[in-house]
Amino acid sequence: MPAQQGGIALIMAIIMLIVATLAGIAGIRGSSLQEKLSGNLYDRAIALQAAEAALKAAELRIVSTDRANLLKDSKIVDCTQAATSCPPIPTNAFNNDANGWTALATTTNSSLKADTFPQYFIQYLGLKNSNAVTDTSQSAIPLQYGATGGGSGSDSPQNATYRVIARSSQPTTSNDRSIALVSSLIKGN
Repeated sequence: MPAQQGGIALIMAIIMLIVATLAGIAGIRGSSLQEKLSGNLYDRAIALQAAEAALKAAELRIVSTDRANLLKDSKIVDCTQAATSCPPIPTNAFNNDANGWTALATTTNSSLKADTFPQYFIQYLGLKNSNAVTDTSQSAIPLQYGATGGGSGSDSPQNATYRVIARSSQPTTSNDRSIALVSSLIKGN
């Protein structure tokens, strides 16, 4: 009569099957997480490109339009007025509010994602001496708050200085896309 088996082979097979299942589930969850991460990075990159496109459009508008005509636009905030508040980031930057923001034309953003509509916000900071330090080795904060950066009097020519804030799109409650915000100082004429 053969010896009775204790069923250890069946128990080992079940344990191995459980271990393989857990390893498979962990692999699937890891892949899913990596896919979400790469999707978020892609979304953020698209948002940054859209905000930079709006910044470039604002810069082009500033350098191609004289100051008097530019300041006639009601969307441009004149920070030289005493009663005007000009925070470095507009209070409605992350709200579903387009007040003061100029949207890019749909033909301008044809290279961007279809549901991305970049916008820019221009603040006129006044006339600043043309030799004001605005290179990348210096902080722009003093210039944004009124420092002229050197030179004075009639021997130092002045340029109109603008702060441009650009966002990748107008935030909405139904849109869970990334919103990028970029800012730059631009010298105009």
